[in-house]
Amino acid sequence: MNYYEIFSKNFEDFICDDYKKYLDFCIKSQNNILLYTRIGFPIDLYIDEIVKKKFNLKQIYKKECIWDKNVIYYENQYYFEIDLFNPEFKDYSLIDKFISSIIKTKNLIDKHFIVIKNIDLLNKKFNSFRIILEKYYYNVYFLCSTFNFSKIENPIKSRFTNLRIPLFTHEDIKNIFKKLNIKLNRFLLENKTRNIINALFITQVEKNEPHLINYEFCNLNYPPLLSFIKSKKYDIEDIRNLSYKLCQYNINILQLTLDLLKIFNSNKKKENIIILAQEIDNMLVLSNKGREPIYIECYLSNILL
Repeated sequence: MNYYEIFSKNFEDFICDDYKKYLDFCIKSQNNILLYTRIGFPIDLYIDEIVKKKFNLKQIYKKECIWDKNVIYYENQYYFEIDLFNPEFKDYSLIDKFISSIIKTKNLIDKHFIVIKNIDLLNKKFNSFRIILEKYYYNVYFLCSTFNFSKIENPIKSRFTNLRIPLFTHEDIKNIFKKLNIKLNRFLLENKTRNIINALFITQVEKNEPHLINYEFCNLNYPPLLSFIKSKKYDIEDIRNLSYKLCQYNINILQLTLDLLKIFNSNKKKENIIILAQEIDNMLVLSNKGREPIYIECYLSNILL
């Protein structure tokens, strides 16, 4: 069971008053809002909670759609959602055309409501997006999120209400775990973790496979990597599945490299890992960030096969 399944029924029951204040603000606002946080906070669930409260929904049903064979998005009668961190995106340059095609049509009830996740990945398209914000402000408002606030240009930031959503405190996490009737792992207690996603993952592993839990396992950015590598029972398809899971947990090339350097003892292997990481990271900078799982797959294949 992942963190989404644990929290998805009623996320609001697990958040304190400070988070509810931001939630209420987003629900009432008709302006563009940019939520920024650090990896370790379940921002997707927070956005879902905003949408449910805003449109008085008990559950969210979204249909996956493809526009012009390139842009993958989700929609229902209330809003559109685009997650730019998607390996199936072939061309970010079409995003502005897609958004324009939506908002040129007047919404009969209210303004169009569009959610854009990982908006920092627009990088080279910020100028055209800024034009959309200026030209169609009367007919649309955006709710956007990012883990990389510093990568967003100031002209874009200035057209949003920017809300910093802090990580849960260690005390928050202890209280949430108490409500969930889950015991916090000793390592997580000693290190005063603030990454609730990783904490839930480790405690779930401890419950189902307690023999895997040790300091080495808990000290990784993505703990399952250790057992995956040590099993030596994997092929290219297994590595492909792993690469997608790494991206779902927002594990980037740097975090993955740090984990690999902890797992392997050979100096020659460590040197090879660093060289490959630099090459893959340079290639990724020149490409579509949403295709990161493919680059991670290439990276891991070179190291493990």
